[in-house]
Amino acid sequence: MDLDAVAVELYGLTPDEFTAARNHLAKTVGGSTGTAIKALRRPTLAAWLANLLVRTDPDGINTLTELGEQLRTAHLSADGARLRALTPKRHQLVKSLVATARAEAQQLGRPPTQTVMDRLTETLDAALIDPGAAQLLRSGQLTSALRHVGFGVVDETGSPAKLAPLKPRAVRSTPAKKAAKTAPKRRPAGPDPALQRRKAELEARAKEVDAEYREAEKQRVAAESLLDAHQHQVQDLHAATERLTEELDHARQQLKTTQRETARLERALDRATRAAELAKRRRDSHQQRLADLAT
Repeated sequence: MDLDAVAVELYGLTPDEFTAARNHLAKTVGGSTGTAIKALRRPTLAAWLANLLVRTDPDGINTLTELGEQLRTAHLSADGARLRALTPKRHQLVKSLVATARAEAQQLGRPPTQTVMDRLTETLDAALIDPGAAQLLRSGQLTSALRHVGFGVVDETGSPAKLAPLKPRAVRSTPAKKAAKTAPKRRPAGPDPALQRRKAELEARAKEVDAEYREAEKQRVAAESLLDAHQHQVQDLHAATERLTEELDHARQQLKTTQRETARLERALDRATRAAELAKRRRDSHQQRLADLAT
């Protein structure tokens, strides 16, 4: 069995369907391939929406990645006019794709929360900025939403996203290099102790802030997962309520029908009882006449 083909099929399912289908396939296939299938991670709701977009609107995703290439080219060439012309297109395209994803999810009975839509928006923005994120988005096999931060692309836990390696681009020469050649040479100075201490303090603080961020992001992801589970439970309870309401309405209708039929049968019994009593009196009267004639 082709593992890539299996992954493509599985990541086209909703998160609710994914786990059961993955486990069933892993058990059916068995062996090393089954183990690899079992290791496939269940996508978050935002990642599922991104994968859904790749399947339902591939032209829109292609346009997004092409626009991202144009934006990066304009940025590398310091083409301000081109950047200003492309930026409105960027916002319009992302807004359109997010609206498409929302509509598709609603048609599937999975209306997303605003938090999930925000994660999808961040994923599309990351694909516009980073070519590795764009490549990962186009695979249609995201397991987590993406977000571009100062040092690269991270997933929903705040950990660096596993992106395919890409050949780095060379930045074109700028007038600053020419100015550097004509600048007067200065004697190299030794390290400034105060500056070094300040740098060490900032680096230590940066590590603390990064640790705080990772912990906060971890708690956010846990809270969002819990919210997601409760939202699914609410949907299931709504469905159960609708089903039970329909059953109750049906039972009430049957009760009314049965009550009407019972009343009709009671009236029929009453008529039959009166007729039997009348027939009994007639019979008794005839029998009495026969007895009188016999004497």
